[in-house]
Amino acid sequence: MKLSIQISTIFLLMLCFATGFSQTSKQDTLKMLMRKVDILTEELEKSKLGEVAKREYKSKYGLGPAASMVYHKESGVSIAGYGEVVYENYKAEKDDGSASGALDKIDYVRNIIYVGYKYSENLLFNAEIEFEHALAGEGKPGEVAMEFGYIDATIVPEFTVRAGMVLVPVGIMNEYHEPSTFFGSLRPETEKNIIPSTWRANGLGFVGATSSGIGYRVYLVEGLRADKFTSTGVRGGRQKGAKAIAEDLGIAGRIDYTGVPGLNIGASFFNGNSGQGISDDAGNEINVGTTIFSAHGMFNRKGLELRALYAKSSISDVTELNNALGLTGASSVGEDQMGYYFTAAYEVLQFLSPGKNASLLPFVQYEKLNTQETVPSEFSIDPSKEKTNITFGVMYKPHSHIGFKVDFINRDNEAGTGLDQFNAAVTYLF
Repeated sequence: MKLSIQISTIFLLMLCFATGFSQTSKQDTLKMLMRKVDILTEELEKSKLGEVAKREYKSKYGLGPAASMVYHKESGVSIAGYGEVVYENYKAEKDDGSASGALDKIDYVRNIIYVGYKYSENLLFNAEIEFEHALAGEGKPGEVAMEFGYIDATIVPEFTVRAGMVLVPVGIMNEYHEPSTFFGSLRPETEKNIIPSTWRANGLGFVGATSSGIGYRVYLVEGLRADKFTSTGVRGGRQKGAKAIAEDLGIAGRIDYTGVPGLNIGASFFNGNSGQGISDDAGNEINVGTTIFSAHGMFNRKGLELRALYAKSSISDVTELNNALGLTGASSVGEDQMGYYFTAAYEVLQFLSPGKNASLLPFVQYEKLNTQETVPSEFSIDPSKEKTNITFGVMYKPHSHIGFKVDFINRDNEAGTGLDQFNAAVTYLF
């Protein structure tokens, strides 16, 4: 293959020199010649490297570009991943002037490995293996865990059956969370406390997309655990697919529209009981019905990037749950919880250095959330749970898969105890 391409190159050079100068100027002929040499060189690289030269980073079924790598393979093994190191610097005082006592920290937050295998055109396995906080083991801060691992069996292009551990398709960042795809050093708190990202569960369901730009996911999954709910939200109730109690299951679903270039709008939900067998003093089972709803929009065109998300959760039987958990006063689990944020960024290097691969994205993010929007009448609300965060920052990307982030978060809450912080991060995707 290499010899044939080299012979073709020599023949092309001879042909161009024999005919080009008599028909066009030397400059035009040279440009044409160099273009054809570039094409032949590219073909030679592809013949040597095979699919390595054709790696495609493109989102599939709402996953991040690296997580979607297996979908762009013809067959066999795919490997991709991402990671981030984050530095957090806290103010010495809270908004009310009291000492914060918060210590600055730097953390190799995570290194992720995606491993997939394409058995055939219609059958594949995809997995995400997570290494968190640099050091795992007994008494260590980190962990090694499965983020997802599932089988996809495509029946027709618009309909695929999925089974295994899946990412619950609620919000933006639970599925699309690779750090080079969002702006702040930290993920929005709405998608941590209202939507408990990263949220995974064992389950079975269907995914698909139409040629008109409508995508969907629907799963039957393990429910949350209400005995781990707190006044700060439902995040502790994630079972992460590890010996999960399955007395109560839930249904999660999502629909997106991407038929307009650069636009993604949609809605998602989770609904199911979270009691998982807990009962009151009389032995009556507590259901703790849990519903989480989210609406989102993303837009990216000509350097302008916008994101918006609204999320709301409702929990039933909270009085009974509080009593079973021994929660009193302002420590109540919220009956209703809400949050929203809006992010805007603009790529400025397109004007300063047009044609370059690098990008510089100043951004601003406004966020409001409350994990105790309402509580049962016999309990009280903690005003510190009603928060407003404004983040200013910039992300520099010397390459589309590498990001350097610097930002400042101004935090306010109704108790006046907000704590501001400065952050910096290094992120990568491969």
